[in-house]
Amino acid sequence: MGESTSFNKEINNLFLENNLILTVNSVQALALIQKNRYVELIEFLKEKGKVFVDDNDLENFINVNGENEIPIEIEKGKIEVKLEEEPETEIKRSINGKRIPAKENDAEIKFTKNIKQENVSQGSIEDFVKLFNDRYSKMKKMFRERPSTRDFMPIGEALRAKKGEETSVVGMITEKNESKKGNLILTVEDDTGRIKVFFSGSKELDEKVKYIMLDEIIWIKGTLGDGIIFGKEFEFPDLPVSREVCRSEVDLCSVHISDVHVGSNAFLEKSFLKFVKWLNIRMGSPAQRDLASRVKYLVIAGDLVDGVGTYPNQDRDLEILDVYDQYERLYELLSMVPDWIRIIMSPGNHDATRSGEPQLPIEKQYAEKLYELPNVDMVPNPCFFEMHGVKTVVYHGTSIYDFVEGIAGVGHDKPVPAMKEMLRKRHLAPVYGGKTPISPEERDYLLIDSHPDIFHTGHVHVNGYGNYRGTSMINSGGWQAQTDYQKMRNIMPTPGRVPIFDLKTHKLSIMGFCNDGGGY
Repeated sequence: MGESTSFNKEINNLFLENNLILTVNSVQALALIQKNRYVELIEFLKEKGKVFVDDNDLENFINVNGENEIPIEIEKGKIEVKLEEEPETEIKRSINGKRIPAKENDAEIKFTKNIKQENVSQGSIEDFVKLFNDRYSKMKKMFRERPSTRDFMPIGEALRAKKGEETSVVGMITEKNESKKGNLILTVEDDTGRIKVFFSGSKELDEKVKYIMLDEIIWIKGTLGDGIIFGKEFEFPDLPVSREVCRSEVDLCSVHISDVHVGSNAFLEKSFLKFVKWLNIRMGSPAQRDLASRVKYLVIAGDLVDGVGTYPNQDRDLEILDVYDQYERLYELLSMVPDWIRIIMSPGNHDATRSGEPQLPIEKQYAEKLYELPNVDMVPNPCFFEMHGVKTVVYHGTSIYDFVEGIAGVGHDKPVPAMKEMLRKRHLAPVYGGKTPISPEERDYLLIDSHPDIFHTGHVHVNGYGNYRGTSMINSGGWQAQTDYQKMRNIMPTPGRVPIFDLKTHKLSIMGFCNDGGGY
């Protein structure tokens, strides 16, 4: 009895030091939690804003953070993670006897505009010309379809018009400079000619022009001068202000992740396994398990493995040194995902495929077993597709750094402003010759010529969410702890925070599976 009293006093003091008051029931319930996890528990309670702690709070901690871990067996130096088997009846009981909607409904997926091996060009000068011509013709059509911008003339015709007349043109930005007074001067061209544009006007216009980037295509209205337009206003191709979004008729969800980086010594495998356990409806509160039962799609936006030779001295940061073995381990992990979940896997800059965008799917020779999984689609980057009728664009997000350099106020750790600009410009990577390597194809596969309902990126390892004109923007963070590179740039990753998108209601939920490296 005396030992028990001493134990309780020790616990009470630990929690009181953190401004947490234990009830009698919670002290008894602490027996369910290992003592080495008390610090983790305290952080959890503080994040929830708790003062008085009862047994329900401890139960929530166990459900969210998984006190009973997936067993790990070590044999001959190789770590093999085994997912515990549970009968179907046990799974159903865990979600209050409800059925599993994701299992009852077949996947309805339609891939639309995507690069294929047979479409790859030779990379000649003619291919570059075809690429930009394709971009211009499709963007021009977008402006023609909008009442406010449909009346414009070719630049060659504008150059022949009288000075002082009002005109409007649509062209590509080939040069961007500033006057001595800080006004923006552009060189704009189309397939008929080129012309200078000088912007000087209201503070609103001066602020708006800061978002113009090289190589993008815009609509410009102004007064003609001698080989110049004195710009009064301009527009990006942009999404329509209002539109009807596409919804699934069935109550199903998609889960969005990226930047798994299997093979890195900073890959948070234990947290990833909690995620897999939840997908198997074997972890979480009844509500969280019910949510898992509706997950029909798992979308992965690139950097599935850490790769080899991606940057100098990368071998120092690797747990798995061979890229084949990295994809083998990824296969082992994803093979534990329920077979009723369709997995869409797109590459990133660390994956085994060409670096130029659009990227082809991961090369089969490196990931043969992944190609053999019946519920896996190996797709390019970017990929345009529909899930149960919901229009989706998944893009790894390398060009985010071009937007960081090109637009003031867009940061490395805030992906949503860059994603919004991609939607406004209707292009995933408008700048040629910047941070993003672009392969010259006859068709511009980076053009956003649809009105997506979901726009999903990764790359920066920082979660971000928003909505722009009906498009839900999701950056899915990652599964890698803070790297030395991120420390140098003062970037704090948010690993293990998983976005779950309701395809019927468009409601976005976030679940945290990570207790280290910057996550929950």
